[in-house]
Amino acid sequence: MKIQLIFNPHSGRGKSLKMFPHILKRLRDAGYEVIPHRTMYRFHATEIVKNLNLYETDALVSLGGDGTAFEVLNGIMNNPEKNVPPIALIPVGTGNSFVKDMNIFTVEEGIRALQEGKHKAADVIRFTTDHTPWYFVNNMGFGFVADVSLWSEPYKKLGQTAYAMGVLREMLRLKPIHVTMEIDGQKVEHNANFVYFCNSVWVAGNMKISPNSKFDDGLMEVMVLNAIDRPELFKTFPKVFNGSHIEHPAVKVYQAKHVKVSSDPQKFCNPDGEIFGVTPLEVKILPGMVRYYYLEKPDPSDKDSSR
Repeated sequence: MKIQLIFNPHSGRGKSLKMFPHILKRLRDAGYEVIPHRTMYRFHATEIVKNLNLYETDALVSLGGDGTAFEVLNGIMNNPEKNVPPIALIPVGTGNSFVKDMNIFTVEEGIRALQEGKHKAADVIRFTTDHTPWYFVNNMGFGFVADVSLWSEPYKKLGQTAYAMGVLREMLRLKPIHVTMEIDGQKVEHNANFVYFCNSVWVAGNMKISPNSKFDDGLMEVMVLNAIDRPELFKTFPKVFNGSHIEHPAVKVYQAKHVKVSSDPQKFCNPDGEIFGVTPLEVKILPGMVRYYYLEKPDPSDKDSSR
């Protein structure tokens, strides 16, 4: 089995670089032919994967976090070859959000998923910004949520603390935005704090931003938080950790396949945690475009089972 291993040495505040020799040895000792590729700059992983011979690749391994996985995905979607090998996610990043939907929470589980060899199809969401298409599998937002990511990006070495600091800062600067959307042909308008396009459950590592999302149902959830004041947002925000925020009357969730959206003022976006793209956007679901290795969830009736 031939594996192309893409690793970002800066993921997880350097955790990826420390773990790389151990992971490479584990995979080679298991009998895999592993070709490692170290990324050197932003979007280098996209360039690497875009130019790989995928017909001679049995699996791609993304060793990093959500950002590395985002770049690997965009490399695949821009590779001219039609063969798309399954992707293994070994989580060593700061957030590691999407991999949780694969029931993978640790490095050991990421390796085990690859070794067990089970993979499933996942929808991809294409978003077009400034006439250029890009792709994500997790979530993308703009407004309050992306502004938090934008501010906290330079402080990622602080981990979840940076995001918490960003939340507090943006609450103090909170301003609603006017949003116009065409959702599967139906026009809607909102005065909103943020809009989120969701393909899976988790964001920022441990926040259940879209608890009802499924990455393989051919639909995205478009979540709108209509404008609320600072005290109400401060009270509601902690509910994102268990997903109960969607019960708030100011939250509106649409299911969609194709969305055109604009905002006033123009806002930055955060696809899969990256600061990239600006409104207006065209967002479209591409069903079952890629496959990811996963672990079966343990049977709760089996007392001896463990995650």
